[in-house]
Amino acid sequence: MDSVRFAVVGYGNIGSRHVKFLKELDGAEITLVCDTDEARAREGAREADCSYTTRFEDVLKDRDVDVVDICTPSGLHAEMSVAAMEAGKNAISEKPMALNLKEADDVIRTQKRTGMKYFLVKQNRYNPPVAALKEVLDSGKLGDLFLIISDVFWNRRRSYYDDEDWRGTLSLDGGALFTQSSHFVDLILWLSKRPVSVEATMTNIDHPYIETEDLGSIKVLFENGSMAVMNYTTATYQKNLEGSITVLGTKGSVKVGGKYLNELSEWNVEEVERPEIPPGGPPNTYKGGYQGSMSNHDKVLQNVIDVLRDGKEAKVSAAEGRLTVEVMQAAHISALEKRPVKIPLAGRDLDFDIKTSIPFPSRK
Repeated sequence: MDSVRFAVVGYGNIGSRHVKFLKELDGAEITLVCDTDEARAREGAREADCSYTTRFEDVLKDRDVDVVDICTPSGLHAEMSVAAMEAGKNAISEKPMALNLKEADDVIRTQKRTGMKYFLVKQNRYNPPVAALKEVLDSGKLGDLFLIISDVFWNRRRSYYDDEDWRGTLSLDGGALFTQSSHFVDLILWLSKRPVSVEATMTNIDHPYIETEDLGSIKVLFENGSMAVMNYTTATYQKNLEGSITVLGTKGSVKVGGKYLNELSEWNVEEVERPEIPPGGPPNTYKGGYQGSMSNHDKVLQNVIDVLRDGKEAKVSAAEGRLTVEVMQAAHISALEKRPVKIPLAGRDLDFDIKTSIPFPSRK
């Protein structure tokens, strides 16, 4: 194929970023923009120089669409991915893959049954300091990894939640872990061994007008005896403070820090000099002035083109996306029931659905 034809579904903050990057990529063509808000859909179509629709069904029926690019609220990601593949189209979904493990499994089963490709946005893997950390860890020169610490200290004001009525809901947002911090969970799992247990505490400390948590701490134990601890919040005073990951091994310590995993803050590795890190992209800046992770969506979207047009390998698998959902689901169960939760999930833990959970301001 000469070009890969995309339909961007959801023209909000992140969907508009996808349109921007797709316009700049060789081998990409935007043929359709879809949003239930007609003004947004029309605006996206003007920006992309294509047609628009307010009906997702139109996207599924359109023969000029190779890839459905899903940029909708988190609670819709899985069902839209399934519908796209059922319609004979490839799908790329923004994070998270799903808000519960059963939906993630639906995506994987559909992918296998239909033979269509499924892609997941995990753009922080492309951050230059993160890539350097992954490389030294995979080389074995960091020794045996025994501890990962990740801190996500961000701010989301009342205006952020007022701007979109789905934000802060259990059914469509999922909360600060699923929406703001899932990239950090992905990186912890990408760098480590198989998780076997999760223990977490969560609360709503400063946003009584939303259903979800805004503060949490998670401990993950791995099969080799190593552990990870992640502390996260969207209640940091006034502005984002830090988005970091620190890895301790028997032969070295590395910290990727800054506000958005964009700085190599510490490098102390036996017989390995500090690498020269190329400059990374800026953070995503959204309507309302708030910021998110470093913008590497062009690399994620380029991978979609490379896979479909040139037969290259997908950088993120559906199984990796599923594991991130599994750990986050386990964390919510642990926080709600005040107990450690074993991985893999089984029984009633497997059936847990955050969408129907107890809103955090109502928890005692």
